[in-house]
Amino acid sequence: SAIEFTDTRLARGEDAELFSAALLKSPGACIPILTVDGVPFCQSLAISRYVGSLAGLTGSTPRENLSIDMFVETLYDLIARYSDVVQEKDTVVKEAKKKAAYEGYFLKYLGYLEAMLTEGKPFILGDKITWGDVVTMSFLELKQKPGFGKVDLLAGFPRLTRT
Repeated sequence: SAIEFTDTRLARGEDAELFSAALLKSPGACIPILTVDGVPFCQSLAISRYVGSLAGLTGSTPRENLSIDMFVETLYDLIARYSDVVQEKDTVVKEAKKKAAYEGYFLKYLGYLEAMLTEGKPFILGDKITWGDVVTMSFLELKQKPGFGKVDLLAGFPRLTRT
């Protein structure tokens, strides 16, 4: 069955008043925000887990859910480290940070994620797609576009290319 929702997107700088108002409604003063029965919730992982449970995109056991959480939390450790690069304003420094990230921790974390996937299987839990796979695909697709220029981030990580 379909899950009805309204998707309202705000871009920083386009409408500062709307953006500021949205942050004021957020319990943690951050976005994204999901409003359920008039109550606002924030934090992308919490929202992803919730929507995943509504859509049946969770594990069948607590252990399977632990596997999903472990994978996604490792991905978010990588995202947290990379935020320093994203937030850098100086383009020369930013390029140097991108190179250092790629040659340093980025490949290491992709290796961790690759090792968590079962060989020959397309998803975190093998043949079953979960909310964690959706989060992972979204992140990896985003990083392949502007990410590291002409560098193929997933070269050498065949399991991640199936996720």
